[in-house]
Amino acid sequence: MKTQHEITLPHPVIVLGRDDNGKAHASFFAATDALPAARAATLMGMLALRADNDAVRSLLPKLPKGKLFESGKAFVPFVKQDLYKQIAAHLPEADRAKAETVRSAPADVSQQGHAATPSNVPDDWSRIVVGSLVLATEDPLEGWFEATVIELKPDSVLRLQWRHYLDLPPFNRKLEDVALLHPTMKL
Repeated sequence: MKTQHEITLPHPVIVLGRDDNGKAHASFFAATDALPAARAATLMGMLALRADNDAVRSLLPKLPKGKLFESGKAFVPFVKQDLYKQIAAHLPEADRAKAETVRSAPADVSQQGHAATPSNVPDDWSRIVVGSLVLATEDPLEGWFEATVIELKPDSVLRLQWRHYLDLPPFNRKLEDVALLHPTMKL
């Protein structure tokens, strides 16, 4: 019989959610990291599921281990769609719809019914501000990747953070060393 003063031990936690492209992410965090992992899930617009029963615990070996960052966020890798759905089935009913929600706001729609340019995709270099999404590269032979402007520095230098690689540190690029996404790019 459970008493009012009974101590409950922490359980491992699964953090899951969809990114702004609708891709499934999930990872597990040890019981010792359960509270910060749950906070990270909230901060990132994701969900936290306690592994407090055998059915949920049986999914843990199938998941990559997550990583917590000093920023309070976490690294939650991609998982296969079928595994994601297995995990989401264990969420409380109220959270199941949220597990299928893509984490970005839809693009604005003009009065004519056409999608307008998302506000964080500048159509001109002079319109780059903090929060703008641009393309950057380590080496042009390696390809160009989306990065978010986190600071405008003197001498036309941008402080950037890789959009999909939040575990990598921020970096600087001169304005002439970034590229713009096509303004009608759907995010």
